[in-house]
Amino acid sequence: MGALKIDHSDPARHRASIMQQMRHFWMDDHLCDVVLKSYDGAEHHAHMAVLSAASVFFKNLLGGPFLEAQRVQQKQPVEIAASKEALCALLDYIYDGQPEVPVEVGLELLRLADAFDMPKLAGEIAACIHAHLDCSVALQVLQDPYVLHSLSAASEDKVIEEFEICSQHPYLGKLSASQLTRILTREDLSISREETVMNAILTWNKFSEDGHAFGTLLQHVHFQALSIENLLHLRVTTLSGPNGDDLHKRVEDALSSRKRIRCPGGFEPKRPCLRHWSPFLGASTTSIEGSGRVILSLPCTSLCWHQGKLFAASFSSKSSILCWKPGDPASCVRPVAGEGATVTGINDLGFCGRLSISPSSEIFVADWWNQRIVCFEHGSGHFVVDVDASALCCSPNGGLYVLSRAGRTLQKWVGSQLQTVLTSESLRADLQFSAGRMFVTKKEVIYLLDNRIEPAENKRILCFNPAESLKPVVVGRAPTEGPIFLSDLFVTESGIIYVVEWHQRKLLAFHPGSTTYAEVLRCPRGLHPVALLLQDRSLYVSMVEETSGEDSNRPGAVYQYLLPPDLQLE
Repeated sequence: MGALKIDHSDPARHRASIMQQMRHFWMDDHLCDVVLKSYDGAEHHAHMAVLSAASVFFKNLLGGPFLEAQRVQQKQPVEIAASKEALCALLDYIYDGQPEVPVEVGLELLRLADAFDMPKLAGEIAACIHAHLDCSVALQVLQDPYVLHSLSAASEDKVIEEFEICSQHPYLGKLSASQLTRILTREDLSISREETVMNAILTWNKFSEDGHAFGTLLQHVHFQALSIENLLHLRVTTLSGPNGDDLHKRVEDALSSRKRIRCPGGFEPKRPCLRHWSPFLGASTTSIEGSGRVILSLPCTSLCWHQGKLFAASFSSKSSILCWKPGDPASCVRPVAGEGATVTGINDLGFCGRLSISPSSEIFVADWWNQRIVCFEHGSGHFVVDVDASALCCSPNGGLYVLSRAGRTLQKWVGSQLQTVLTSESLRADLQFSAGRMFVTKKEVIYLLDNRIEPAENKRILCFNPAESLKPVVVGRAPTEGPIFLSDLFVTESGIIYVVEWHQRKLLAFHPGSTTYAEVLRCPRGLHPVALLLQDRSLYVSMVEETSGEDSNRPGAVYQYLLPPDLQLE
């Protein structure tokens, strides 16, 4: 009589059923004959036969002539060099589960898979990490010296590709100095500005325990590619020991070389991606002009920032004061005063030369055509004073300053009247002025744009502090070649002065202690700059087309340009 071969009608289902039963046994601690103990003291029950079938390592460890086999026979736990979470995930996988673990546990599990000779598990973990590789995961992978080479290489490529994001991540500080050096020296490092590299080193130094390597890492920063503003910030940064001395020496060298290099052609980029260079703004992947975008499709005579919103006086014969948040669509731009606005009281604005907003949200407007100053607050407009004002400015402390239309008298609003602060005639001849714009800082320091027709060299910026002296000093001189007219200025908290020049269509800048200008940008052809504002690392410039005649309803727009990021100094 022949032998009978009994086949399973569905062998895959049969095997799955057996494994399913073993998983239930494991979860119920039924018939378990081995205990694995993680290094944090947690005990995990399992079946020796299942572990041995899953891994040759476990087969030899638990069934061979080792101390662990004796411990199994004596019903004692077998110690495994792994965390509770990793060991639990390993057993879950062996018993046909699909464990979900944090990245750091996944990396530990990858080490266990390699140590326990489980290549299938190692491959599946690596594939899973590859599929979820972002900046955070990549930085964690690079911290593990035992990770697969292919995974480590892919993680480094990810950091290179998204270095702008990685440079701000705390995990960056857990990389070794040699790892960060390798990343910073790669030619394909993806950055938009050299400030990203400096910020990365500052972040690394903040979280790393290897502080002595900070000076070495500074060698990989091209300080000449940083903006003047950030170099000035680094100049006053306090670092103790040789690291501070090294940093300040590199900064001073960069500032000195800036004086020698006056045009982009004199700059040699050390990073291929930083193709554009400005003597003031440093190097970037795109020019400052290339970053400009229209945010308002009409020109304005004045720009202000208040409580997260932009305010602008339209460049027209019947002005309106407009308000909107940066990034809002054009449909969200709304008039808050003047033409098109619902206002009680005075609202018949003529051509507005200047607007300024007090800390208490009062909007002051110099109404040129009606030769008066009016104020708008809570939907109501009221008369302030009759004055032939060429400009006005509210200080951050609430003081309202006014320039007469001829620009030769500076006054301050005190109580209910204007009081004279300074007149041009009271100064010696070389300091007399005819100012068309001014700026007042938090410390009540006043800057004036002197646009006197004669002599030509008096196109300049004057500065004085009324609390200390009424004698202005020259802090900036405009170009002397060709026709010059300075139409607006803005002073940053660090003392950098930005000025717009109408005829040559340029934005100029002066850093503290230097009366020599640096060119920041040139307006698009056919457009002339009228007003500017700096806020949140953005430069807003109102431009208007040059037309013949006295037409005040000219075409133009307000443009936004991105400035270099601040360095993350503490």
